Amino acid sequence: MSKVAQFPNARQIEVEACAWIAQLDGNTPSQEDLTAFREWISRSPRHAREIKRLSALWSDLNIMTELAVPVKDNLKTVSDKLLLRGAVCALVVVLSIAETVFYFRPQTPAAALNVLYSTRIGEQKPATLADGSKVLLNTDSRIQVDYGAQQREVHLLQGEAYFEVAHNAKRPFLVYAGANIVRAVGTAFTVYLKKQDVEVVVTEGTVEVSAAANGNGGPAAKNLIKPTTKLADIKAGQRAAFNQEVESIHSVMPLEIKRKLSWREGVLSFSGEPLDQVVAEVSRYTPVTIVISDPAISNIRIGGYFKVGETEALLEALETSFGVRVNRVNDKLVYLAAK
Repeated sequence: MSKVAQFPNARQIEVEACAWIAQLDGNTPSQEDLTAFREWISRSPRHAREIKRLSALWSDLNIMTELAVPVKDNLKTVSDKLLLRGAVCALVVVLSIAETVFYFRPQTPAAALNVLYSTRIGEQKPATLADGSKVLLNTDSRIQVDYGAQQREVHLLQGEAYFEVAHNAKRPFLVYAGANIVRAVGTAFTVYLKKQDVEVVVTEGTVEVSAAANGNGGPAAKNLIKPTTKLADIKAGQRAAFNQEVESIHSVMPLEIKRKLSWREGVLSFSGEPLDQVVAEVSRYTPVTIVISDPAISNIRIGGYFKVGETEALLEALETSFGVRVNRVNDKLVYLAAK
C-alpha cells in the first residue's frame, strides 16, 4: 500500500464543505458531529476558507460561525437563500460524478486522513478517537481509522481490538475485519482477526455482522457504500465466530467474558483449556517460539492467571505444577515434553 499522502483538490474540499452544511444545517448536531466538524475545520486553512466562501451564498450558518470561531474569524452570514443552497450542493455532486465517471460517494471530512494505530508483540495500547469512541489494541495489532461525515470506519488489519463506541445514530461505526463488517451505533465489543476468521465478543448493546461486498476488509473496503449481506445480530453476552458466514454464536456467562477479555487488564486467564490452546494464546504475547514436541501432553488441562509478557512464569508453572519438562534451547526457542 502506498505511503504517499494524497492531498484533496479544490473540488473535493468544496464537496466536503457541502456535506457538512447538509448534515448540520437545520438539525441539532450531536457532540460527536461538533467534534468531527471542528477537526475538519482545523485540519487545513483551505477548509475554513471554503466554509467562509460558501457563507457568502448560504444563510442560516450561525452554527457554522460558532464552531469555526476558535479556528478562523467569524463567518459572514447573509439573507436566506435556501433554494440556491440546495442547487449549488446538487451541482457540486453532479460535477464530481461527471469528473470521476464512477458512482460518487462524497469524500468525508476525514477521508484524506488515514490514522494508523499499532502495537508491538506483548503490548496493549489505548486510544481515544475523534468522536470520543475508545479503542484498546491488544498485542501485535493494527487498525486504520477513517472517519467521515456520514459514517465512522475502522479497518482491523491485524490482531484484536476492544471498542467502546460513542453513540451517534446518524454516523454508524463500522469495523472491517477480514471479509466481514461489524456495525455498531453505541456499544462495546471486541473484534479478533485470525487470518480471515473473525471472532466478536459483545459486552454492551448489539452489533450487526455483514459480509463485505469485495470480500476483504483492507483499504479497498473503504469504497463500499454499505454492506451487502447481513449475517446476524450479536447481542451483549454473546460470542460469535464467522468468515463471510456465521460459524457459531454462543451465549457466554459474564464471568467467562471477563476471563476471555482479561488481556485488557494485562492478564491472561485460563480455566481448564488444553495445553496446545494455552501455548497458542501465550505465543501471541511473546517473541519466544514455544513448541510442544511431545503430543502426549497437548491435552493437559491448564488453569491459572499469568501476566501478559511474563512467559517465564508460565514455563515455571508448567514445570512445577503440571508435569511438563521445559527445554530452553535458547532465548527464542522452547520445547515442551512430558517429564
